[in-house]
Amino acid sequence: MTETESPALLPVEVGEDLAALIAAHPLPEGVEDADLNQDGVASAFNKTVNTVAKWTKDGMPFVQEGGPGKSYVYRLSHCWAWFQDRDARLKAEAAHASKQVSALQAHFLGLDVDQPEAQLSWKDRQEMARADLIYQQAARGRRSLVPLDDVVELAEALLVTAREGLSNLADRLERELGLSAAQVSAVQRAATDTIKSMRAKIERAELVERDDDDGLL
Repeated sequence: MTETESPALLPVEVGEDLAALIAAHPLPEGVEDADLNQDGVASAFNKTVNTVAKWTKDGMPFVQEGGPGKSYVYRLSHCWAWFQDRDARLKAEAAHASKQVSALQAHFLGLDVDQPEAQLSWKDRQEMARADLIYQQAARGRRSLVPLDDVVELAEALLVTAREGLSNLADRLERELGLSAAQVSAVQRAATDTIKSMRAKIERAELVERDDDDGLL
C-alpha cells in the first residue's frame, strides 16, 4: 500500500434501510471512509467510549461485533448516517413536544388554537405578559400592586420553561458531556422529581384560600 492509498475496508453486507440512510446522509466532503474501533468512533464524534457503547446498544451499526479478545469495528460512513438520522429524529420529537405544550398552554389561557395568539412562541407570550405587567404597574403608580392573575400566568409560563429545560436536560448533558447510560438515567430521575415537586407546590398554593378580596398581591 502506497502513501496515497487508503486502507482496505472489511467486507460487509449493507441492508436496504442502512443503504438509504447512507445515501441520505453521506460523509462530509473531504472525509474518506474508514473502519474504526470504539475509541476511534468516540474521537470522531467527540464523545466517550461509554457513549459509543450505548449507541451500539441503541442500534448504531457495526461491521464486526466485539467479544472476548475481539474489538468492535465500525464503518465511519455507517455511524455518521445513523447519527445524523438519530439527531434529526430527536429534533423532530422535541419540536413536536414543544408544539403540543404550546397548544395545551393556549388551552389553559383560554385561547382557541386557531387564534393568532395561540401560535405565538412562549418567548413572545412572555414578552407580551411582561409588557402588560409593566403597563399595569405604571397605571397603579407607586402603590406597586400586581394583579394575582398576572402573577399566576407568569408563574405558569416560567414552570413550562423550567419543565422543558429539565425534561431535555438528560439528553443535552449526554450530547455535551458524554454521560453514561446510568448517569443519564440519574439525571432524568432527578429532573422528573423536581418537576413533580414544583407541580405539587403550585397545586397546593392554588388551593389555599386568600383573604385578598381584590385579587391583588
